[in-house]
Amino acid sequence: MIDYQSGYILRPVRPAFIYVSLLIALLLNFLPWGNHAWVPDFLIVCIVFWNIHQHRFVGVITAFIFGIVMDIHSGSLLGVHAFSYSLVAYISIAWHNRITALPVFSQILNVLPIFVLVSIFPVFILWALNEQIHWWGLTSLIQAAIEALLWPLANYLLLMPQRRPIDVDPNRPL
Repeated sequence: MIDYQSGYILRPVRPAFIYVSLLIALLLNFLPWGNHAWVPDFLIVCIVFWNIHQHRFVGVITAFIFGIVMDIHSGSLLGVHAFSYSLVAYISIAWHNRITALPVFSQILNVLPIFVLVSIFPVFILWALNEQIHWWGLTSLIQAAIEALLWPLANYLLLMPQRRPIDVDPNRPL
């Protein structure tokens, strides 16, 4: 894989690093910060990132499993997070060529609709079930904007183990 911003060829990613980063993101979601609009969903940022960059290791089924875990943790209607995470994983895989070809700060505008979808989806499900819309649920758009602003940081941190050193040792084969 090539990092289009720097022009470097990236090392192959280790699947263990992918799943450890997903578990760390899951644990960050488990922290008792409350259900505030300013608390981002770290797990969906990590799922979208890995579906865009390494969709062979993390796919729709992995997103569905993590969504079930988040449904159980949040105590909400079972399957809301699972379906929204799976849908977002599918869209991320479908858009991965377009997003990876852009600079990191232009990628923010392309991942923002993905984060808006995952944050608005539970509001629409509750609207369909209760036949009344909770307008306070639309504050999750703030959460989607914060997740999109975290995208360059996630891109930098999660690609860090794959980057080659700038000072290449001529005695080292890789």
